Amino acid sequence: AGLADAAWVRGDRDELTQVVQNLVQNGIKYGRPGGHVTIRLVCERAAASQGKETARRYRLSIADDGPGISPEHLPRLTERFYRVNVTSSREKGGTGLGLAIVKHIVNRHRGDLDIDSKVGQGSTFSVVLDAVEPADAARP
Repeated sequence: AGLADAAWVRGDRDELTQVVQNLVQNGIKYGRPGGHVTIRLVCERAAASQGKETARRYRLSIADDGPGISPEHLPRLTERFYRVNVTSSREKGGTGLGLAIVKHIVNRHRGDLDIDSKVGQGSTFSVVLDAVEPADAARP
């Protein structure tokens, strides 16, 4: 793929790198032994609003085939220091800050963090950011 096919978003390089690293590390850390982490990037069309044309957005999804997360835990996953299983998190080195940091950074970039999980099937964490034209990507 050439530059014309590249996915361009505007944001802080270090912060966006941290988002990807945190989500991939969580997929590895909490996935099943010998399991897989899948990273997928797709372009979506956002609904037009207030007379604006349909906008492009990029969805970066990190999926694992781990144990999944019970529905009752999903609303609190991005709270600081919240852990689904304190014992397991401590054993794996989790502090309960990773997803809170991800959510904070994504919000600062005016994006969305979507979480989908099914017990016994794994979890998918998706970051959705507005696309920009290549010439606009470098602008502050």
